[in-house]
Amino acid sequence: MTRDDLIVGGTILGFFVLSIASMIACGQAFPAMHVWRSGITAHAVLGTAIMVVFIPVFVAGRFSFGYLVGFSLLSAVFGFVWLSFFSAFDYPHAVARWAMIAALAAAIIPLLFQTVPVWRPGLSDAAIKRVALLLLATSFAVLIGDISYGINFGNPYGAARTAVVRPALLNYLTGIMIGAVLPYLFAHFASRRRCLAATGVLLFALGFYPVVNNKTVLLLPIWLPFLFWLFGRFTPRLATVLAFLVPMIIGLAAFAVLTVDSDYVLFSAINLRFLAIPSLALDQYADFFAHRELTRFCQITVLRHVTACPYGELGPTLGAIYRDGNFNASFLATEGIASVGLALAPISALVCGLILSLGSMVSRHLSPRFIAVSSGIAVQAIMNVPLTTGLLSNGIALLFLLWWLTPEQQAEASHHQQQAAQPINVVGLAA
Repeated sequence: MTRDDLIVGGTILGFFVLSIASMIACGQAFPAMHVWRSGITAHAVLGTAIMVVFIPVFVAGRFSFGYLVGFSLLSAVFGFVWLSFFSAFDYPHAVARWAMIAALAAAIIPLLFQTVPVWRPGLSDAAIKRVALLLLATSFAVLIGDISYGINFGNPYGAARTAVVRPALLNYLTGIMIGAVLPYLFAHFASRRRCLAATGVLLFALGFYPVVNNKTVLLLPIWLPFLFWLFGRFTPRLATVLAFLVPMIIGLAAFAVLTVDSDYVLFSAINLRFLAIPSLALDQYADFFAHRELTRFCQITVLRHVTACPYGELGPTLGAIYRDGNFNASFLATEGIASVGLALAPISALVCGLILSLGSMVSRHLSPRFIAVSSGIAVQAIMNVPLTTGLLSNGIALLFLLWWLTPEQQAEASHHQQQAAQPINVVGLAA
């Protein structure tokens, strides 16, 4: 065990503690979002403490794209397990808790430990530069196409997102540009120290805001540079945890000092939208499908046209029932709870984990910083939309292809990584 292992394990434990504090604060600030008011009860604390068994797994695992996704899933399931002890919804809470814990375990096995090597083409650095220019030109063409149908500077929380109607193909391309192409281009230029080009990509991304009125577009120019700095300053696994922990602390600090965030703008953007929503989705999907017919994957567009589906889009369907917005959710909820039910959700999660582990296989030759930055929006998509939607509409499948084509990069060395490689003695371990 190394010093980095101990630091990562301790930081995850601290993340758990602050996650509970964040959920309690969200329950006070956003009861209309069905964030249940919770307190420190022995039953909830002991019941949620089972989640510490995952800490050694993430300490033992090496960094990869799967590590990023796995920790995101850990955050969502931990929040759900805590909230389930206070949920007023009518579903078998104990069954749901154990089903989601089992689903998390099933998903992270391939995500963290899939190491099958894959053949890669020997593309030169000059060739990938030409690919980057082609992607940049394509992004510009898509933006021009979007603008030709009209723009809207409305509220991203309101109806402005659907005010302008565009062809389905153009909507798909727009999602792919925002979710995969632009983050990849930023990572491409930033990793080569082409600061002006990287900054230009961030500014260009903002041009999509009046097109989609999506909060993700506003997040992108802040989130990607933050990840680039974080993964250059800390070891990759620690940076993964800090990518959740640092924003959470900022949001809690803003909540504690209401003069700074009197309208909960910062707190809602970080602690509610970024951290709590994936957990709340599991709570609502467990309640909704405890009393209604399962989808049996008919939420997938192709299957919907082939089989009779009792629902339209799941997000708006749940939003109409619970009245807290368009509640799309991760594969734990959609391909899991909604499609096969709680009992079979772990099997579905295992299959989804195997699919996403392809990302780890095709990116193992890339630097951790490049992987984290280029997938900065993709990981968020995985946590907030069905896996099939993320792979296609959000460009995750294209991102995997780009990783596979990108030439090998040397891992970035730093004094933090050198420190992480140093073993600790028995006294250090006891401390």
